[in-house]
Amino acid sequence: MDAIPYYERIRLAERIPYEGQAGVISRIPQFGNPECFNLITPPQETADILRAAVFNVEHGTRIREILSFLSECPELRDADILFGNELDDGTERSRNLDASREIAEALGFNYAYALEFIELVNPNDRKGYEGNTLFSRWPIVRAESLYLPEGYNWFFDSQKRIGTRVALFCELDIAGRRIGAVCVHLENRTSPTIREAQCRAVFGRAAELFGEMPILIGGDFNTNAFDYSEAAALEAYRRQQSCGIITDPTQRELLFTCAEQMGFEYRSLNGERLPTRRRPTGGGVLNLHLDWIFGRGVTCVRHGMVSTVLSDCDWARPDSPLREAELSELSDHNAVWADIRI
Repeated sequence: MDAIPYYERIRLAERIPYEGQAGVISRIPQFGNPECFNLITPPQETADILRAAVFNVEHGTRIREILSFLSECPELRDADILFGNELDDGTERSRNLDASREIAEALGFNYAYALEFIELVNPNDRKGYEGNTLFSRWPIVRAESLYLPEGYNWFFDSQKRIGTRVALFCELDIAGRRIGAVCVHLENRTSPTIREAQCRAVFGRAAELFGEMPILIGGDFNTNAFDYSEAAALEAYRRQQSCGIITDPTQRELLFTCAEQMGFEYRSLNGERLPTRRRPTGGGVLNLHLDWIFGRGVTCVRHGMVSTVLSDCDWARPDSPLREAELSELSDHNAVWADIRI
């Protein structure tokens, strides 16, 4: 994806107070259709069961360790589809690498990348891009982006950005069978009502694009079960966790009811009350269930979660970079996976 000079990024961002994010996004070609790269030869065997996984890589700043995690972890190394969130392209914090390309080439994936944000705070960013990537062992026939109803304007945040949350739609050819796969990243700094509206847009577009095909939707849905910007709600949630309770977000997040109403199922594809994200707080860590897989026209055979806390990675090889890393965790999100019969 072509870079935009830093001065031009700033010039474009200065239009946001007058045109809004949507107006400025429409001026930037990189926010159009996603990039799509079919890099590998399709598997020879016919696929009946697919392994799908969701992993928020937290920008890809630890790319060497991420590659080891994805290639060595027994639950992830044979994934057919990987829904990836928060992948950098051309940011100084990730050594100005293209994290999606690094993962795809090292591990043998095709991939599509949808730009979500252009970051503005660091003039040393070669591009400042952050987005979502769908990785597939199977050919990607077509790809499309959908920018979701805005729940928070990141231009006015300390993490100043151009952009808004995005869903990436891909049609895959699985040994002659077509399925739809959607990589999603919903807004965290907003209410469950806005997240429901974002999901309604995703589920509706998936049904339009893929018709009667089986559909998998995965990603970071940011199901905080509260409005991230409301201090009182956050404090109430924290108090529940201090009592040893991991609140079930399906009881407060409207998007789960919306999904079922629109024909998408999640109950058999995900574990209950799994802490898939560790959010640091002043007094410790807030455990949240944010990462999910939804499906339509598929049957889940088994599912699970993989911790990204390095002390839990006892399966790592003796010479693995995971053994050497001076880190407590690889990402602030755990990975989730499901085996799907199509």
